[in-house]
Amino acid sequence: MEPHWHCELCEHQDVNLKEGNICGLTGNKPNFTNTCHKIEFGERRKEKIVDTNAKFQKVLKNEWWVYSYFVLFNIFAIALFYLDYLFLDYLKHFFLMAYAVPIFIAAIAITLLGMGWGALNNYRNNLSIAKANKNEADLALSAYNIDYKLKLDFLKSFHGDPKVKSDLQFYYKE
Repeated sequence: MEPHWHCELCEHQDVNLKEGNICGLTGNKPNFTNTCHKIEFGERRKEKIVDTNAKFQKVLKNEWWVYSYFVLFNIFAIALFYLDYLFLDYLKHFFLMAYAVPIFIAAIAITLLGMGWGALNNYRNNLSIAKANKNEADLALSAYNIDYKLKLDFLKSFHGDPKVKSDLQFYYKE
């Protein structure tokens, strides 16, 4: 577990463009192994947990759409490749300029394949990043025997970070 996640949840975090995360109390980079004895939890912890979980849930909400696009674009691409094959078979007796249509159809099919695979790869990349961030935040809290219950209600937002209403309760594990 990286120490900067402890700092992300702490009220004493200070960010320096030259050095990165530094402790607001010591002025140094974090140098602890498992837990920081100077950590102070407050509003920053709540904001970070809600933000991390909201981003993770937003990525998960797109799963159905991403796989639908992937399947649909691949089906269209295969259909266009088959149509391209039929055109090539039909046009083989015509003049050379007739081959422009099958080349155009093949270009569209390749573009559709790229769109389907690109959406899938983007989703999988975003999911792995969001899952890793959530796991790191959860690990940092569990190092202090803290767990939480979170209920998120997503509000309408089209771009950027998701806007959410949250009900977050922290409790100590025994």
